[in-house]
Amino acid sequence: QWTRNPMVLSALIGLVGLGLWLRSPLFVAWTLAVFLPCGIVFLKYYEERELEIRLGAPYLEYRAKTPMLWPRRPQK
Repeated sequence: QWTRNPMVLSALIGLVGLGLWLRSPLFVAWTLAVFLPCGIVFLKYYEERELEIRLGAPYLEYRAKTPMLWPRRPQK
């Protein structure tokens, strides 16, 4: 299973990668200190409520078995 919103995770990885490519520790720190909390707040308080209203019970089931940000190890 993957994260509920891989777009936010991929944007974070892309920004950290850009900071590393530019050799800018300040940019990487800024990305982790500003973008990560803002992204989590956006996902938790806006997008998840929107999807719950729009999709209902199927989304609640999906949300219950899928992690928010980081994938779980596959169960054997």
